[in-house]
Amino acid sequence: MSPARLFSLLWPACLGYALLQTGYAPGFPVLRPEPTKIFSPKSDPFTFDYAVKPWYKYRPDGKPGREVLLYFPKTPLSGKILLTTEWEGKKEVRELAPATPCDSLAVLLPANAGLSATTVNITLQNGERQYQRQVAVPASKQWTVYIYPHSHVDIGYTNLQEVVEDLHVRNIDVGIDIARKTQHYPEGARFIWNPEATWVVRSYLKKASPQQKKSFVEAVRKGWIQIDGAHSNLNTSACSDEELLRVFENNHAIAAATGVPITTMVQMDNPGGSWGLVQAAAQNGVKAFFSFPNYYDLRHSWDHKPFYWVAQNGKDRIFFLQAASYGWGYRLKGSIYGLAKTQSLSPKYDRVSTADPLKNFIDPFIFQETAKLEKANSPYDIYAMTWSMADNCLIDADLPEAVRLWNERYAFPKLKIAGIKEIHAAYEAKYGSVIPEYKGDFTEFWTNGLGSDARRVGMGRRGKENLVQAEALWALLGKNRPAPVDSLSRSWEQLLLASEHTWGYQDPRAPLAKKVEANKAAFFEQAESSSKEWIRRALEPVAKKEAPGIAVVNTLSWPRGGIVTLSPEQGRAGDRVVDDQGKEVLSQRLSSGELIFRAENIPALGSRLYKVLPGRCSLSGDTEAGAALLQNSFLTATLDPATGNISRLLERKTGRELVRPSSPVALNSYHYLLGVKNGKDSTFTTGHPTQVALRVKEKGPLLVSLEAVSEAPGCRSLTREVRLFSGQPYLELVNTVDKIATRKKEGIHFGFDFNVPQGVVRMDIPWGNMVPDQDQVPSANKNWFTFQRHVDISNPEYGLTWTCIESPLVEVGGLSGNILDGARQPWNWLKSTPPSQTLYSWPLNNHWDTNFPLEQGGLMSFRYQVLPHGKYDPVVAARFGLEQNRPFVVVATDKNPVDRAPVSVDNPNIMISTLKKSADNKALILRLKSVSGQPERVTLGWPAGTPRSVRTCGADERPGPKSPGTVMVLPYGMTTFRLEF
Repeated sequence: MSPARLFSLLWPACLGYALLQTGYAPGFPVLRPEPTKIFSPKSDPFTFDYAVKPWYKYRPDGKPGREVLLYFPKTPLSGKILLTTEWEGKKEVRELAPATPCDSLAVLLPANAGLSATTVNITLQNGERQYQRQVAVPASKQWTVYIYPHSHVDIGYTNLQEVVEDLHVRNIDVGIDIARKTQHYPEGARFIWNPEATWVVRSYLKKASPQQKKSFVEAVRKGWIQIDGAHSNLNTSACSDEELLRVFENNHAIAAATGVPITTMVQMDNPGGSWGLVQAAAQNGVKAFFSFPNYYDLRHSWDHKPFYWVAQNGKDRIFFLQAASYGWGYRLKGSIYGLAKTQSLSPKYDRVSTADPLKNFIDPFIFQETAKLEKANSPYDIYAMTWSMADNCLIDADLPEAVRLWNERYAFPKLKIAGIKEIHAAYEAKYGSVIPEYKGDFTEFWTNGLGSDARRVGMGRRGKENLVQAEALWALLGKNRPAPVDSLSRSWEQLLLASEHTWGYQDPRAPLAKKVEANKAAFFEQAESSSKEWIRRALEPVAKKEAPGIAVVNTLSWPRGGIVTLSPEQGRAGDRVVDDQGKEVLSQRLSSGELIFRAENIPALGSRLYKVLPGRCSLSGDTEAGAALLQNSFLTATLDPATGNISRLLERKTGRELVRPSSPVALNSYHYLLGVKNGKDSTFTTGHPTQVALRVKEKGPLLVSLEAVSEAPGCRSLTREVRLFSGQPYLELVNTVDKIATRKKEGIHFGFDFNVPQGVVRMDIPWGNMVPDQDQVPSANKNWFTFQRHVDISNPEYGLTWTCIESPLVEVGGLSGNILDGARQPWNWLKSTPPSQTLYSWPLNNHWDTNFPLEQGGLMSFRYQVLPHGKYDPVVAARFGLEQNRPFVVVATDKNPVDRAPVSVDNPNIMISTLKKSADNKALILRLKSVSGQPERVTLGWPAGTPRSVRTCGADERPGPKSPGTVMVLPYGMTTFRLEF
C-alpha cells in the first residue's frame, strides 16, 4: 500500500482533523524546540553572551524572576562571583559561588523585570575580571495555563457507539480514583475529571451501583468531577428551537442529584455554534460556552479572544471563548504512547501511566503558543487548553504529577488542572470589565457533513417537528391522561444523538464503519418512527377507525386553512368531502391513491370535523394544466421543455415575474458537481439533466402538477414535480433522485434564481432570524448556511418565502460548498457574502474522507415550497415555514376532538412554539416565541377556562413568579410559562 493511500485511509475528522492517526497534518504546525537565541558580542573578552528565556523561576526570596542564561565561552568563571543587576533605577547585588569552573550561568532577574520589554544592566565581578553588559529583555507575561483534562466524546468515531459509551462511563470511576489519590497535591496539581458531555454522565448514572452513585455525588461536590452542561458535541445549527433547549435537558436532573448547579458548556471539535445557543443556554442557567475546536484555518480569528456573546433578544448573554485546539494532548503524547492503549477497554489498561510524567508534555508547545499571543499584543495572561490522549481515550494519570513537577520547576507559566467554571471565573475576575460584546451567528463549518446521508437527515427534520406536534396533542387531548414524558424524552434523545457531530467511523472504508453508520442511521429512523407513534397514541382517546368523520387538528397558535392529505385507507369511503356544516369542500383523488381536500378556518390549537362520502367532488377549482404550463388564480408557472427548469413564475395579481430573466439557473434547476476544490486548483466539473420529458401528472380541480422526468449526472433518473393547488398562493416542488452510489467526490444542488432586485436574504435559525454577513460574527462560515424552517428574500416592495422540508443546507449567490472535508484551505472560504437573490439547496454530498459515509444511493425526495408575497412581513414568513413543517394532523373520529383551546395569544408577532405536559404531568408548559425585531406585548387568553396558576418558568419547568398573563417578549425572544388547571 502506498504512503499516500495509507494517509488517506487514516485521515481523521476529529481530534485535530487530519492528525489522529498521522504524525503531521497539512496546515497543522509541526512542533520543534526553537533554537536558543543567543546574543553574542563581537570581540570584547570581558563581556558575555546571553539568552533570555520565556519562563519565570522562583528566586531565593520566593518571587518569580525571568531566567537569563549567561555564556562565557572564552574565560570560564570560578570562585566567588559578585552579581549586580540594575533595572529601572533599582539595584540588586548577590554573591554566587559555583562549585566548579563554569562557562555558563543561569541568572534570575529581579521580580517583575520582563513583564514588559526592558533593559537590564548585568555586571559580574570574578576576581580581577569584571563582565558587564546591557541585556535586552523582551516582554513575557506571567501566564497561567489552565489544563482541562477530558476524553473527547466522539460517539462512534473510534468504535461502536456502545463501546464508546462503556469507555467514557469507566473513565468517571478512574477519574474519581485519581482525584482521591491526588487530593493533597499542591493546588493546581490536584486532579479534576471533566466528562465533557452530559450524555456521559447520564449513561454513568443509569449503569452505576448505589455505591458508585454515592461516590459520584461526593466527587462532584468536592469538585473532583466537574460537569459541563451540553448533551454532547452537536451540529447546533441543525437543531430546531425546541431541540436546542433539549441540549441542556440532562442538566437539571444531574444538578438535582448532586446539589451542584451546572453553569458551563463546552463544544469540542466542531467549530462554530448557533446564535440561538445563547438564549437556550441562558434559559437553562448556563453562563459560559467554551469552544475547543478542531484545527482549522479560520479559527485563528478568535483564538484566545473571549467575548460576551449577546443573544438576538438583546438581553441574554454568555461568556464565549474559543480556546486552544483540543488535539494537542494527542499530538504531544497520545500519538507516541499509542492508540492501542489509549483507546483500550482492556482490563489491563484503565489509564495512561508512564515512568516519566514530564516527557512528551507541553514543552516547547506552551512557550511557542504564548509567544504568539505576546507578539499579537494579547491583553490576557490566561491560556486555556485541553488534555486528551485521543478521541474516546483513557485518562492520562501522569497529568497531576507532570503539573506538580512543572510548577516546582517554573514559577510561570503556572499550570492548573481545572474545569471550565474555574477558567471562566478567572477571566471574569481579571478581565470582566474589558471583555467585548458581540452579536451574531457563529455559522458552523462542519454542517456540510449533513449531506452525507440525505435520507436520514430528512427523517430527523420531520421527526423533530412531529415530536412538537405529538407533545401538543397530548396537551390538547389528554386532560385526564398522563403524557408519556419519559418516552417522549427518549425520542428527543434519539434526535440529539442524530445531531451529534460524529456520524461514522474514522476510516469509512473499514468493515466496522458500516456497523457504526447503521447505528447512527437508527437514531434518525427511530426518532421519526417514534414521533409518529406518539402522535398516534395521543389520538387514541378520540380515534374511531370505522367512524365516518375525519378530524383535522391544527397544532399551531393561529387559525389556518390549507391542504389536507388522507391515506387511501382514510379516504376509502369516497371522493367527496363535506365540512361540519354539511358543505362540500374541494377534493381530489390523486394518482397515488391518496385523497386531498381543502380545509378552511381550522381554529388555533383546535380542530374541525369533516366527512368523506361516496361519490365524486362536484366543485370546480381555479387550476389549469397544459403541456408546459400550470396556473391557478395566484400564479402561473412555465417549464422549459429542454431543461425541466421553471423558466417563468408569474404572480398574476401584480404581473411580477419572479424568475430572473435569462438566468442560467432559473428555478428548480439541477446542478451536479463532480469533484471538489482541492488546494488552490478547481478540480470539479458540472453536469445538468438531459433527455427531459414533460408530462401532466395530476389534473384535477384541487391540484395540477407537471413532472419533468430526465436523465441526470450521478443518478439513474431525476423526477421534478411542480405543483399548484386551487386557492393556494404558493408553488410546491417535489424533487426525487434515484441516486447512483459512488465514492467519487460529488454534490447535488438545486438552484433558485429569484427576480427580487436588491432583495435581502433572511434565514430562520433557532430562536432568531439571520441576515448573512450582517448577523454573523466575524470569520463565521459564509460558504453555506443551515436554516431551520424558511428563507425569505425581500426588497422594500415585495419578496418570497422559500422552504425545504428535508434538507437544511443552502448556499447564497453561487456554488460555494464544493470544498474538501473539514475547514482548512483559507483561500477557498468566502470572506463575505455578496448581495444575491440566488439560492442553492444543497441536499447531498460526500466531501469527507472520514467520519461520514463515503457514498449514498437509492431513491430520495426533497420537497420545496415558494410563497410570493408583498412587503416583507416576518409573521407571514414564519407562519408559512411552520405550516409546511407542521401539517394538519388527521384522525378518523365521530366527534370534534378539540372544542376549545386551552390558551390563545393576541399578538400575531408572538407564536406558541411549544405546548406540552410538564415533566411531572401536573401542568402544561407553554413556550412563546417572538418573530419580531422589537419588544412585543402579548396577553394570554383562556378559551377553555382560566388556569388556577400561571407562572413564568425556565426550561427546567420549576415554577417561578406568578404572571398576570400579559408579558413583554423581547425581540426574537422566548418566554416560558407553567400553567396549572
